[in-house]
Amino acid sequence: MERFINLLVDEICSGINDPLQVLVRLKYAEKVITETLKCERVDEVMIAEYAKYGKDEKVIIQGAELKQMETGVKYDYEGSGDPVWMDLDKKISELSEKKKQREKMLQNLSYDQGIVDPETGVYISRPPKSSKTKISVTIK
Repeated sequence: MERFINLLVDEICSGINDPLQVLVRLKYAEKVITETLKCERVDEVMIAEYAKYGKDEKVIIQGAELKQMETGVKYDYEGSGDPVWMDLDKKISELSEKKKQREKMLQNLSYDQGIVDPETGVYISRPPKSSKTKISVTIK
């Protein structure tokens, strides 16, 4: 797989093909693969095929190790009726909202002027921001 990735990277970087056209083709392939792997019908067929090998057995195909497992396990803690959990969840929600409001306030500070916290006397400046430049691809 690493060899294939390196070949593809070399092809993109060498200018053999238009890099933007390669990006679009890669995004199409990514979407096709992602949507196919999300399909429940495909999961059913894969699980049925895997069952032929024995449920607890590790299966190796083309150098890849396959093992059946449970994924996406979810618990409905609210449904448990636990008052301690409900109180903690309420406090976390309230704190999360306060944190979001504080982050918004910090993001809106002027770059050249901060503020002084009245309670602590600490000078607060706008938080540093970082990002990456990428090309966005929307497949319709």
